[in-house]
Amino acid sequence: MNSIITKIEVQKKNKHRVNIYMDDEYAFACDAQLVYIHNITKGKTIEKESLQNIIDEDNYIKGKNVALHFLERSFKSSRQVVDKLTAKEFEVKTIDRVIEFLKEYAFIDDSRFVELFIKEKINSSGKNKIKFTLLKKLLPKELIQEGLDKITLEQQLETALKLGEKRIATLSKSEKNIQKLYKKTSDYLVRSGYDYAIVNEVLGKITKDINSEEAKEIEETEDTYEENYNKLKELASKRYNILIKSESEKIKLYKKLGDYLLRRGFKWDIIKRVLRDLINGVDEL
Repeated sequence: MNSIITKIEVQKKNKHRVNIYMDDEYAFACDAQLVYIHNITKGKTIEKESLQNIIDEDNYIKGKNVALHFLERSFKSSRQVVDKLTAKEFEVKTIDRVIEFLKEYAFIDDSRFVELFIKEKINSSGKNKIKFTLLKKLLPKELIQEGLDKITLEQQLETALKLGEKRIATLSKSEKNIQKLYKKTSDYLVRSGYDYAIVNEVLGKITKDINSEEAKEIEETEDTYEENYNKLKELASKRYNILIKSESEKIKLYKKLGDYLLRRGFKWDIIKRVLRDLINGVDEL
């Protein structure tokens, strides 16, 4: 059934859209440019098929504008754009057409999106977390894997080490138990997306660096044996005062304190003297 256009009215709140009246009744609204494209004029007879084409074209223009506005602030994946248009209740055929336009003019590019996302997150996250986040965005698995394969082991180790050192420095302000300190740092790195092999290597390096610094502070910063001895004794005394709260047997104290100092890289000859002076009555084991 054909209808006659009886009125074309520019909307008051949006000068870029017009209201179309047919047979003296409101029929639909559309983008003003469609009035010229489809030669919509007062008194013109319009067929149902032509009317549907105009409506479809208008939905496409609206969908395109919504998508472009959505993409203004940041780069988005094609799935994010589809979800946005779906939430705005656009029809599937309109969404498909908009996505085709956006891809043609490189407004969206999932391969590029993965590349940029990894570049942004690589300085704060491991591969596991990055992969999980990208999968949640429903990006193609092959594109995700292709991007992840470009991340080198050296990159991961370097970043994980920086994160681990920063984390352990923060935690050590309130946590003095070494085992708990390393456990919390390990859990943090795993949550950040690093696998256990990388975490273990990072913690091993952090432990080695800390122990080396402690040893150097006592044994290498001073030239004389007596000065080194005094510094080591001061450190050992602090540990000894902690141990005696839960251990009263001298032989066990000797062994625990000796093991503690050995793990920190000190030489046995100076440790032996400190132990004899701190724990009277216990011969060398």
